[in-house]
Amino acid sequence: MNKYPNSGRLNYSKNKIHPKSPDMYGEMSFDRSFLRTLLNDIEGDDIVIKLDAWQQDGNYGPWFSIKVNTYKKPEEAAPVQKQATPVLDEGDLPF
Repeated sequence: MNKYPNSGRLNYSKNKIHPKSPDMYGEMSFDRSFLRTLLNDIEGDDIVIKLDAWQQDGNYGPWFSIKVNTYKKPEEAAPVQKQATPVLDEGDLPF
Protein backbone atom coordinates (compact mmCIF):
# COMPACT_ATOMS: atom_id res chain seq x y z
CA MET A 1 0.00 0.00 0.00
CA ASN A 2 1.25 3.45 -0.90
CA LYS A 3 2.05 5.79 1.96
CA TYR A 4 0.08 8.54 0.19
CA PRO A 5 -2.90 7.04 -1.67
CA ASN A 6 -4.22 8.81 -4.77
CA SER A 7 -0.88 10.53 -5.34
CA GLY A 8 2.20 10.20 -7.47
CA ARG A 9 5.11 12.03 -9.05
CA LEU A 10 6.38 13.41 -12.33
CA ASN A 11 10.05 13.74 -13.26
CA TYR A 12 11.61 15.61 -16.15
CA SER A 13 12.95 13.31 -18.88
CA LYS A 14 16.71 13.70 -19.23
CA ASN A 15 17.20 11.31 -22.16
CA LYS A 16 14.86 12.44 -24.90
CA ILE A 17 15.66 10.08 -27.76
CA HIS A 18 13.12 11.48 -30.19
CA PRO A 19 11.48 14.94 -30.48
CA LYS A 20 8.13 13.29 -29.72
CA SER A 21 9.47 11.62 -26.56
CA PRO A 22 7.68 12.78 -23.41
CA ASP A 23 9.03 15.76 -21.49
CA MET A 24 8.08 14.15 -18.20
CA TYR A 25 7.45 10.64 -16.87
CA GLY A 26 6.06 9.34 -13.61
CA GLU A 27 3.53 7.22 -11.83
CA MET A 28 0.30 7.54 -9.89
CA SER A 29 -1.02 5.20 -7.21
CA PHE A 30 -4.77 4.90 -6.62
CA ASP A 31 -6.65 3.48 -3.67
CA ARG A 32 -9.05 0.76 -4.83
CA SER A 33 -12.00 2.25 -2.91
CA PHE A 34 -11.38 5.64 -4.59
CA LEU A 35 -11.59 3.99 -8.02
CA ARG A 36 -14.77 2.12 -7.06
CA THR A 37 -16.34 5.39 -5.92
CA LEU A 38 -15.43 7.07 -9.21
CA LEU A 39 -16.93 4.25 -11.24
CA ASN A 40 -20.12 4.12 -9.15
CA ASP A 41 -20.75 7.86 -8.72
CA ILE A 42 -20.06 9.13 -12.23
CA GLU A 43 -22.41 8.38 -15.08
CA GLY A 44 -21.12 8.21 -18.62
CA ASP A 45 -17.86 7.06 -20.09
CA ASP A 46 -15.72 10.11 -19.33
CA ILE A 47 -14.26 10.26 -15.84
CA VAL A 48 -12.36 13.46 -15.05
CA ILE A 49 -9.76 13.29 -12.30
CA LYS A 50 -8.53 16.69 -11.12
CA LEU A 51 -4.89 16.86 -10.06
CA ASP A 52 -2.88 19.21 -7.87
CA ALA A 53 0.91 19.46 -8.29
CA TRP A 54 3.81 20.90 -6.32
CA GLN A 55 7.26 21.48 -7.77
CA GLN A 56 10.00 19.93 -5.64
CA ASP A 57 13.79 20.08 -5.81
CA GLY A 58 15.57 16.74 -5.59
CA ASN A 59 19.09 15.34 -5.83
CA TYR A 60 18.62 14.82 -9.58
CA GLY A 61 16.81 18.05 -10.34
CA PRO A 62 13.28 19.38 -10.09
CA TRP A 63 10.25 17.10 -10.08
CA PHE A 64 6.54 17.39 -9.27
CA SER A 65 4.55 15.65 -6.58
CA ILE A 66 0.94 15.16 -7.68
CA LYS A 67 -2.25 14.36 -5.81
CA VAL A 68 -5.86 13.78 -6.78
CA ASN A 69 -8.01 16.77 -5.90
CA THR A 70 -11.04 15.27 -4.16
CA TYR A 71 -12.57 18.57 -3.04
CA LYS A 72 -16.33 18.76 -3.54
CA LYS A 73 -18.30 21.95 -3.10
CA PRO A 74 -20.60 21.71 -0.10
CA GLU A 75 -24.26 21.46 -0.97
CA GLU A 76 -25.82 24.86 -1.12
CA ALA A 77 -27.26 25.64 2.26
CA ALA A 78 -31.02 25.83 2.41
CA PRO A 79 -32.19 29.42 2.57
CA VAL A 80 -32.73 30.58 6.12
CA GLN A 81 -36.37 31.31 6.77
CA LYS A 82 -37.22 34.24 8.96
CA GLN A 83 -39.11 33.17 12.03
CA ALA A 84 -42.11 35.20 12.95
CA THR A 85 -41.70 37.23 16.09
CA PRO A 86 -44.06 35.79 18.70
CA VAL A 87 -46.80 38.11 19.85
CA LEU A 88 -46.94 38.28 23.64
CA ASP A 89 -49.89 39.41 25.62
CA GLU A 90 -49.59 40.75 29.14
CA GLY A 91 -50.63 37.37 30.58
CA ASP A 92 -47.39 35.81 29.28
CA LEU A 93 -45.14 38.17 31.22
CA PRO A 94 -43.62 36.66 34.39
CA PHE A 95 -43.82 39.87 36.42
